[in-house]
Amino acid sequence: MCCQKKTVRTPTKWIGIAAVTAYRWTLSPVFYAFGVRCRHEPSCSLYAMDAITAQGLWRGGWLALGRIGRCRPGGTHGYDPAPLEPVGVPWWKIWAFRGTPGVPPE
Repeated sequence: MCCQKKTVRTPTKWIGIAAVTAYRWTLSPVFYAFGVRCRHEPSCSLYAMDAITAQGLWRGGWLALGRIGRCRPGGTHGYDPAPLEPVGVPWWKIWAFRGTPGVPPE
């Protein structure tokens, strides 16, 4: 979680970050051994941790799932940081959490 402002961590954020950390310590090395690697920078697990820290478990979790969905053959690749500024959309509009890629928030 580099280059990020200090944020308040709620118990739900701790749960989400603990789940991602558990994945990074257990399953990620197994995937790496089989040749499965992330196509993005930062990795999907670091993206998830940044998104959960900045946006909360609900929005950060949906952002992370969207990122994992883009990490496939024919999907996106390269530098793709998590949005660190909260977006002003209702909690139920999950398709609008990321906004338009490449367009700065208003």
